[in-house]
Amino acid sequence: MEQTLNPQPTTTESLNLTQLRKNIFANGQLTADDVATLREALFSGEGMDRRKADFLFEVKDTVAKEKQHPGFKNLFIEAITSYLLEDEDSPGEIEESEAKWLRARMQYKGEMDNIDEQLLKNLRMKSINFPDTLNYKSKTAKFFEQTLYWSRYLSILAVVGSIAAGIAIFIRSSIIVVDGMYQFCTTLSSTDEHLIDELLAKFVESVDLYLFAMVLIIFGMGIYELFINKIDPVERKTDSRPTWLQISSIDDLKSALGKVILMVLIVSLFRHSLTLKYSSVVELLELAVAIVLVAVALYVAHASPHGHEAKDKE
Repeated sequence: MEQTLNPQPTTTESLNLTQLRKNIFANGQLTADDVATLREALFSGEGMDRRKADFLFEVKDTVAKEKQHPGFKNLFIEAITSYLLEDEDSPGEIEESEAKWLRARMQYKGEMDNIDEQLLKNLRMKSINFPDTLNYKSKTAKFFEQTLYWSRYLSILAVVGSIAAGIAIFIRSSIIVVDGMYQFCTTLSSTDEHLIDELLAKFVESVDLYLFAMVLIIFGMGIYELFINKIDPVERKTDSRPTWLQISSIDDLKSALGKVILMVLIVSLFRHSLTLKYSSVVELLELAVAIVLVAVALYVAHASPHGHEAKDKE
């Protein structure tokens, strides 16, 4: 790389950076004379090193921008570029350790300023390589991504809604059960088959509603864990919940919901089969086909060789 500076040895080569720091910070500004003195101090002796580079960042981050002489920006970019690209170990290249140091220094105040951006642009043009560590996103991209990240909390509406609906259905199912128990107690001595079938239909209906409420509860828990946070405390080492409630991905959620929905459909089919009148062989054949289809559906639902059973063993 072409050397832009060829400083001659002067008495400023042994200038104490601590004293220079005191002089600059005492005034709270960088004048043209300060920039000239700073240039001599930085490029004296063996040139730029880590100590001088840290000192430059300290000056940039401490002195207000409006009190910095315009020449300081050029000096800063030139000096840091020299430190990173003109070393003996990797001339013209930015090592990973140097990239991490530079990113840490630029992130010290929380965000990059105009001088940092110009420095990265200069390094990108002059260096042979450009580590991924220094690939900064624009403020607009960062703001948009942050907005997307926080938008996940909108899923709390689905969580609250599904849990509230589940509670409502649980209450409704319990009312049906209480009503069925009351009817059972009042007709305990009755042998009317119609009353028995009606009582059985109520209990099956309550089971159907309970299962659907469980779908809503599982959905709410799954959405919360996937988009917001884990329900279990961080310090808990083992998950004590049932395996079918351990949801770590969308596939786990779909699997859990699918199995419960399948049970809802099976119970619904059973409930409707109680009210049907089988007056012909064809209707009995249709019932048999429905039973076979239910059996096939249950087999397919539990046929996965790498399902939740593997998790139970772990």
